[in-house]
Amino acid sequence: MTTVAYVGSQGRNLFLRNITNRIVSVRNNTTNGNAIVVRQFSIDQGGNTVLNPYTEIDYKTSGGYDSYNSLQMQVVRRSSHGLTLNAQYTLSKSFGNSAGYKEALTVGNPFNFDYDRGYNLFDVRHSANVSALYELPLGRGKKYLTSGIGEAVLGNWEVGTITGVRSGLPIDVRISRPDTVFIDPATGIISASQNANCVASGNCLQAIINTPGGGASRNVRRPDLIPGVNPFLPNGWLNPAAFTVPKPGTYGNLQRGSLHGPSFVQSDLTMAKRFPIRESMNVEFRAEIYNLFNHTNFQNPIATLGTGLTGTTQPGMPFSVSTAGAGGRFGQFNQTVSRTVGTGTNRQVQFALRLSF
Repeated sequence: MTTVAYVGSQGRNLFLRNITNRIVSVRNNTTNGNAIVVRQFSIDQGGNTVLNPYTEIDYKTSGGYDSYNSLQMQVVRRSSHGLTLNAQYTLSKSFGNSAGYKEALTVGNPFNFDYDRGYNLFDVRHSANVSALYELPLGRGKKYLTSGIGEAVLGNWEVGTITGVRSGLPIDVRISRPDTVFIDPATGIISASQNANCVASGNCLQAIINTPGGGASRNVRRPDLIPGVNPFLPNGWLNPAAFTVPKPGTYGNLQRGSLHGPSFVQSDLTMAKRFPIRESMNVEFRAEIYNLFNHTNFQNPIATLGTGLTGTTQPGMPFSVSTAGAGGRFGQFNQTVSRTVGTGTNRQVQFALRLSF
């Protein structure tokens, strides 16, 4: 039996987060050169005095949307001479500006929810499963070895296997960006911090808004993707040289969820033997092997970049392994998908004995 189907859904009024009490201006403190931030609800008394009765406020709302569209195909060969076969394949896409509360990060651009329009974190483009179950023709009521020692040892065995393959999940690539930064008016070089003792030396950098509106309370940012540079290295790791710091006053151009991580493959095997006691009672011995071939399945890599903004990492300049942060481990596969038993485990073998009556 073959089935081909379209399956789709749409989500509306999904959970969203945003910020209020946004940054409206910034200036230098005349005493130490640091940034004085003025927000929507600040009481600006001029000079170095700004009263802030509220800090940045995170608020929750609705209005998010997403959609799921898929082509699903299945081929089933029902039991024939003890053999059952099943194959499934799904081509799908999960897309929107929110996936509900499980993915409810504060909006990357507080002025435009559609900035986060992209692929949801559970978007899996390709997924396939193939399974087989075979009841050996040996034992009581079967074609061969219906009695005797051979029936006791080899009879009533059932063998099954399933192999699952899917493409990778989206990688949530982020960058740490402070709300305010400092620029050298003479050179245009941007720094994340002010020069020490700048007032006394007369060498202060100019404070400017880095992320319009602010939003550092949740640090949800995306970097710029450098055109023409492959974001993946030949070994599948993320390429730090494909990313750069967005210019102050702009938001990163990397689309949400557009980069997908490593694929997943696992084959399992089960063997079971039933020992009939009487018509309504039997004992079943089962052996189950998860990840039969001990295939290594990696989790998505570390994908949070540092602030950059050094002399060698300015907006438009690519990151390197040393400047990307994460202790030099940015984009590297350093952890496998781990489960105690089942999907994602290393090779595991378990045995079970069950009395059915």
